[in-house]
Amino acid sequence: MHDPLNAFALGGDVYIDGAKSGPLAGLTFAAKDVFDVAGYVTGAGNPDWRRLAEPAKQTAWAVSALLESGARLVGKTHTDELTRGIFGDNSHYGTPDNPRAPGHVPGGSSSGSAAAVAGGLASMALGTDTAGSTRVPASFCGVYGLRPTLGTIPMDGVLSQSNTFDTVGLLADDAEILGLMGEALLRKKIKDVRPAQAVVLEDAMEASDPAVAAAIEAALPRIKDAVAPITRGRKVSPVPLADWVEHQNAIQGREAWERFGEWINNSNPRFGFEVADNFLRGSKVSQRTLSAARGFRLRAKRWVQEALEGNAVLVLPTTPVTAPPVHSPRSVMWEIRHRMVSLTTIAGMAGCPQISLPLCKVDGLPVGLSLIGPRGSDALLLAAARRIGKA
Repeated sequence: MHDPLNAFALGGDVYIDGAKSGPLAGLTFAAKDVFDVAGYVTGAGNPDWRRLAEPAKQTAWAVSALLESGARLVGKTHTDELTRGIFGDNSHYGTPDNPRAPGHVPGGSSSGSAAAVAGGLASMALGTDTAGSTRVPASFCGVYGLRPTLGTIPMDGVLSQSNTFDTVGLLADDAEILGLMGEALLRKKIKDVRPAQAVVLEDAMEASDPAVAAAIEAALPRIKDAVAPITRGRKVSPVPLADWVEHQNAIQGREAWERFGEWINNSNPRFGFEVADNFLRGSKVSQRTLSAARGFRLRAKRWVQEALEGNAVLVLPTTPVTAPPVHSPRSVMWEIRHRMVSLTTIAGMAGCPQISLPLCKVDGLPVGLSLIGPRGSDALLLAAARRIGKA
């Protein structure tokens, strides 16, 4: 396997030809190592999970859908352990290189998928997204990334940590290819439709580094031309976006512990510090805290729906920062993680689709501009990306 970026997982040399004809014929794809492929072990970024796992008996629905559309699977890619990270720095297998920002993290947990696409090792890639695991690496690696509407693409055969938030994620370096990938997975053609307005979320801009916000501002004329007229002066939340994070963490952490806690108790696996800390905090989420978080989610969902009224899409930075350097102090990374989740949780809480567009750079480093649409508007966002790509 040609892997100059450390993008592919241990045992990830999985090659399967797609159908001889189809809309994706001639294209290649990689799959995050949480997608089952029949006959192969799903390693999930952790050596003890891989050691104890049996080979998959069936192939994940999303992998099969791309193969049936003619694409060729060229390997399984690195992920943060059990998808419980957001930077792409796996303590067991290393950090995939970020070809668009050398010396900086690729973002996670779909780190290898984004690096493979950005580095030209695959035409497109499958990831997953819980709290930003496709959108963050798309932003850091300067590629297109789609978090679909919750529940739109089947998660059959995908290792999941949170039923409330988990989706399949789509990554590509070309808007047209992302659109073709989307058609195969959404099972519908993308029509060239437009929203009525593109609403800039001022609270998301204020939560971002000034240089990131300035880069987004500079890209707004492209959004106006290719997507919709720009509307200003709207905040999505009556409370600080930072307040959303504790509720996201409570739901996600508790559900991840319910998914993996018994295995952790019985296996005593090796984890990197941040992953172990995430599981420990999730195990301590009380029922009262969980209930409060779920109540907050219902309110947050209503706030997002109100901001989307009038056939709108929401405009915001995908991440409030550019990719931090590899080996940054853990205390620094923790603060950055909290800030990133304060933006990614907007679509996550509402179950809405979000697309990250590689339109901006800050000091030579990529940063994504995102569009959030109403539930079920995945094709609308992909159509917008196609128009931007052509422009």
